[in-house]
Amino acid sequence: MNRIEFNKYWDKNYPESNPIGHELKSVYPNRWLRIHSLPESKRYAESDDEYQIILSRQNKLISELIGENSEIIIVLGQYEMELTKTVSTELSEYGKFEKCRTIELHKIYPEEYEEDFFYDVYFRQDIWERNSQNKLLKNIADDEFRAMFVCPKMNCIIAPYDGGMDIIVESEEHRDELKTKYKDWLSEREDGL
Repeated sequence: MNRIEFNKYWDKNYPESNPIGHELKSVYPNRWLRIHSLPESKRYAESDDEYQIILSRQNKLISELIGENSEIIIVLGQYEMELTKTVSTELSEYGKFEKCRTIELHKIYPEEYEEDFFYDVYFRQDIWERNSQNKLLKNIADDEFRAMFVCPKMNCIIAPYDGGMDIIVESEEHRDELKTKYKDWLSEREDGL
C-alpha cells in the first residue's frame, strides 16, 4: 500500500475523521470501546509483572480483533510548527515510515491551535504477530510515543495509549460483543473512559 492508497482507504472508511487516534472515540462513539491495560484502571506500570499484564492484554485483544499474520498499517503522527518533507529520526526506531498527509490543525481547530500548527501523518505496513510490537506498545504505555494499528481486512482501528487501548470496530453489535467478553477490562465510568 502506498501513500495514495492509504489516503483513499482512510477517506473511504473513516471520512468523518482525521487519522489521529485520540479523536476517533468522539467521531465513532457507537463503534468505540476502551480497554484498560491494568486491573482497577491503573494507568502506569510500576513493575515487570505489570508490564507483562499490559502486553499480555494488548497482544491477546489485538490478535483476537485482527488475527495472527494479518496485514496491519501502523500510523504515527507528529506535531510540527512548519511544513516538513522528511521522516523524522524519532520515527526510524520503529521502522521505515512514509509520510502520507499533513493536517493543518489551525484550519480545522482554530480555537485550539495557533496558525502554522501541523500534524504530519506517517504510515508503514506490517504483519501482526503476537508480541511482535511489544517495544512500541511498551513505549506507548509509558507515554513516550503515540501510534495506532489499522487493519483494513477487519475494518478495525486499535489506538493504544498510556492506560489502555481505544478500539473502533466495524459495527455497534461487534463493539457490544467485545464489551461483554472483556467487561473486566473496561472502565467502571458510565462514559467508558
